[in-house]
Amino acid sequence: MVTSEKQDPMKPDDYVEEASHVQQECTIFNGVTYLGAAAINAPKSEAEIQRNMGILYAEQAPNLGIKVSVSIPSCSQGSVVLYDATNQQAMAHYEVQRILFYARGEATGICAACFAFTWSHGDTLESAIFQCHVFRCDIPEAVGQVSACFAKAFQRIPRSMTSSLTSSDFNGFNPGNEKSNSRVFIFEVTMEVKEEDGKGGFSTVPKDRNCFKFRCNVAKQVFLSIQQVSSKEGGVTLEIERCFGVLVSPGRNVKHSDMRLLEMQVNPSPMGQDKQCYNICGLWDPADPALESLNVEIPKEGEIFMTVAVDLVIRGIREPVRFLIETPVKIFPQNERFWYFNKRHLVQQFYLNSKEIIPGDGSEVHYEVQSIETSGELDRNRLNLALNLASLIRSPSITSIDTLTPKEEFDSDGDEPMLSGTGEVSKDCSADELANWAEVLDTWQVNEQRPKLLIKLTKLGIPEALRAQVWQRLSNCDNSQEMMDKYRMLITKESSCESVILRDINRTFPAHDFFKETGGLGQDSLYRISKAYAVYDEEVGYCQGLSFLVASLLLHMPEEQAFCVLVKLMYDYGLRNLYKDRFDNLHMRFYQLNRLMEDQLPELYKHFYDRGVETHMFAAQWFLTLFTARFPLYLVFHILDVFLLQGLDTLFQVAIALLTLCKKELLQLDFESILKYFRVHLPKRCRNEEVSRYVMKLACSVALKKLKKYEAEFMTLKEAQENADEYSNEVEQLRGAVARGEEEKLRLEAELAQVKEMLQREVAKACTENRRSSVIIAEYKQICQRLEDDHNVAKSALNDLRSKVSNCEQCRSSIVQSPKALPDSTQNMENRIDSVLHRAQERVRELELELAQTKLAHVEAECRNQDLTHQLHATASELQAARNSWPWLSKTLSSIKEAASKRDVVGPGILRRDSAPGGDVRHTIHSQSRDNLKEVV
Repeated sequence: MVTSEKQDPMKPDDYVEEASHVQQECTIFNGVTYLGAAAINAPKSEAEIQRNMGILYAEQAPNLGIKVSVSIPSCSQGSVVLYDATNQQAMAHYEVQRILFYARGEATGICAACFAFTWSHGDTLESAIFQCHVFRCDIPEAVGQVSACFAKAFQRIPRSMTSSLTSSDFNGFNPGNEKSNSRVFIFEVTMEVKEEDGKGGFSTVPKDRNCFKFRCNVAKQVFLSIQQVSSKEGGVTLEIERCFGVLVSPGRNVKHSDMRLLEMQVNPSPMGQDKQCYNICGLWDPADPALESLNVEIPKEGEIFMTVAVDLVIRGIREPVRFLIETPVKIFPQNERFWYFNKRHLVQQFYLNSKEIIPGDGSEVHYEVQSIETSGELDRNRLNLALNLASLIRSPSITSIDTLTPKEEFDSDGDEPMLSGTGEVSKDCSADELANWAEVLDTWQVNEQRPKLLIKLTKLGIPEALRAQVWQRLSNCDNSQEMMDKYRMLITKESSCESVILRDINRTFPAHDFFKETGGLGQDSLYRISKAYAVYDEEVGYCQGLSFLVASLLLHMPEEQAFCVLVKLMYDYGLRNLYKDRFDNLHMRFYQLNRLMEDQLPELYKHFYDRGVETHMFAAQWFLTLFTARFPLYLVFHILDVFLLQGLDTLFQVAIALLTLCKKELLQLDFESILKYFRVHLPKRCRNEEVSRYVMKLACSVALKKLKKYEAEFMTLKEAQENADEYSNEVEQLRGAVARGEEEKLRLEAELAQVKEMLQREVAKACTENRRSSVIIAEYKQICQRLEDDHNVAKSALNDLRSKVSNCEQCRSSIVQSPKALPDSTQNMENRIDSVLHRAQERVRELELELAQTKLAHVEAECRNQDLTHQLHATASELQAARNSWPWLSKTLSSIKEAASKRDVVGPGILRRDSAPGGDVRHTIHSQSRDNLKEVV
């Protein structure tokens, strides 16, 4: 399919004569079909080119295209030539210098075998007409070779173009006799990073295709080599006089104040052999707190960006020149070892779009830099689609360069989330569309009801130029002077949410120029509206994520009108309900979305259920920010169009459409990968306007007939849950009552045990005392018996003595007088015996009284225990009734039943049989014992 024009023997002789004026060193591709050309308003927009490619591919009937051969030159000075495939006659040629953009079809789309480029017809900017030419290869794999040849044509610079070119089309006004020409100088910057190797030296850090690999807490050196590459072709050479700063900062798009100046060494050992290179080395201290984020280990799969800037003074350019390099890096532990790695340098080319100033007084020519553009990182080992130099030269005032380099492809498809506010929305609109909208707006102005055509047109997308007007009409706030006056008053009041708002506005739409500058007009307006709404709606206040919606409104209308639309969205459209009552309404929306997935995407629903992915994990940010926080602006604005038309139902439709779009990919991912896909890859997939339009077309076709049914289901489940919570609370109360009863029971049992122990001690003590008294009584009886025996002996002896002395008159008179002393002695002994007996009887009465009191206390404790047992039985009966009425509580109350059953085993009247006899009986017994003792004595 690919041939070289110089070696093609199959061309007829007449072809050489016809096309001799376009002979060049080139590559010819056969088997190509020309699908046609279409006018394009944004020739450097890849999305527009893809859209035209899709339209022409769809409109082209099979086998009706024009079969051509395409000749692609090997340098930018040549032309792309189309030859008729039948007779090899030249049909058209397009100068490479006037090709503005090249794009190939999406690899997974229907246009995978297509490629296209935009070309400028006309000699001046005023008369230029831009067309998009579309081609299809018979062999889809050949598109890659075509792209490589276009890359060669764009990269290779002929000798006639390496020197700075003069373009009369772009000469500005110069006072006096000064003359100025547009010139381009190309500088190549090579960067290498080295780390301390622990041996007193530094070694190069590993680098894969696109990323440096650093170790934390290790001193580093940043080597930079700068040279002018265009001077090799004999052009104007600009000498680098000195470098006055090498700066480093974590992140991308950083401010100058955030960058850290490194200690610098100029002209160290060069990385290459070219003596014209200007070499600088910056010493990087790992302990520098400003670079702390570049010195902290990150997850193995993650990466962060680093920005390196070098400030130069170049002879011939009066202002300093800064080259800025942004590259991803990975931070590994300090002791990490890399076994296999490539010592690769980062190489970038910078294009200085400058204006040559030739003073009229004959002084030295100097250059004024208009802009500096970069090609991104160059990979010299593979062909890539790089900077279109011809387009750059003819348009020195452009602010960005459209390239298709692998670096950009990696950045867009890498692991870093897409910044909010990404994307541009064209204000171009066809005449037919404008006519339809003009008719709708005129009808709407006369009749307050929405015209029927409005619904159809809004679902297709409101033109960017009309969005401010239509959004206000859809939200019924086009005449809200009162609210605007109130807004001016609200911004003067203070709010407790100011610190939160200030933190959020720096993270809102950082990719958009209007909000990028700190303290700029965009951020100030965003702050005022957010604070005013926080004051206006005290119940909701300020919620995170609200700033993204406000920013979307601010891009279309002044802040007063944006505030009015915001209030309508929050109140009339019900957005504020999502933030209220601890997000109850938001949880209901999640349930509805979950049921929609179950009905409409059952396979994906089951996959999410199996992987543990819940709806709130990916839909919370979608619903709370109206998809404005992650997705590109083209899709965000289209979603707002439809949301203002039909309300909250749009949230479910867009969510189902996005899930349908990425269903195939999601079914192949695990839990972590699914969440990462929602956060990183899904928004990037919607960058293409064609994809965004497809998503909205699919969303508008999603049926939501069962949404009310799902809401009723959620309310039923919520009510059941509340009842279950109420029952649970009641059960907890019963459990508390039972626990308190158990505690009281345990307390009484402990008290009863103490009383029993005390009673046992007293009974034992009384028994001991009783035994002691018994022993004393027995001893007393023995003594009395002994005394009685002695008394009898003495009495018999006395009688014997009396009988003996009775015969003696003298002795008889003595005996008659002596009996008076005997009664006295007997009386004394009896008194002593009564005294001892009385003390013993008193002690016995005391012991009997103590025993009676102890047994009485024991009986009272038994009565209290019996009352508690009755209460416990009553509580068990109530719990049994509760269990019969609530079967689901059986498990909860089983423990109560077991405790009550165990309590019933204890006999209530066992101890009552130990009651002491009455006091009268005891007194009678003791009285009899005393009388018996007296009789014995």
